[in-house]
Amino acid sequence: MARRYDFNANNCDYLILLGCKLNSDKETFTMINRVNRASLYLNRNPECKVVVSGGITDNNTVSEASVMRMLLIERNIDVDRIIMEDKALNTMENMKFSKELVETDKKIAACSSDYHMLRVRLLAKKYGYQVHSIFAPTMIFELIYKLLFEEYLIIRDVIISR
Repeated sequence: MARRYDFNANNCDYLILLGCKLNSDKETFTMINRVNRASLYLNRNPECKVVVSGGITDNNTVSEASVMRMLLIERNIDVDRIIMEDKALNTMENMKFSKELVETDKKIAACSSDYHMLRVRLLAKKYGYQVHSIFAPTMIFELIYKLLFEEYLIIRDVIISR
């Protein structure tokens, strides 16, 4: 079982919470897992602010960021701690646009699905900052598919484009 977060992730100043596609304007199981893990972290680190990152994708009418904001508020995260980034349409844009909203000289964590964290960390590095990992769990069949196909190809492209 994967760790909930890396050992250096405690007491971060910012947490970037990456969105994922919605299903007809509704949260998905993957998004709920990410929000649940982020809210656990935020409750343990009450000074940390959270950037919810994700725009309007596919045929949806609301942004991923707005849905995650609502879910965090339902989990008793103070609205004053939530920073909206609602333009990003993919992971690259999540990391690029979120950088504009955080002080990169501060300690930053990112929360996403466990299979996704290598790509997140590589892209943060590409944009000139470092993030600590907060891992959200993934169902085993989704994990196998994502790691074997999607993530391998995307990470290969990120490394090649350096």
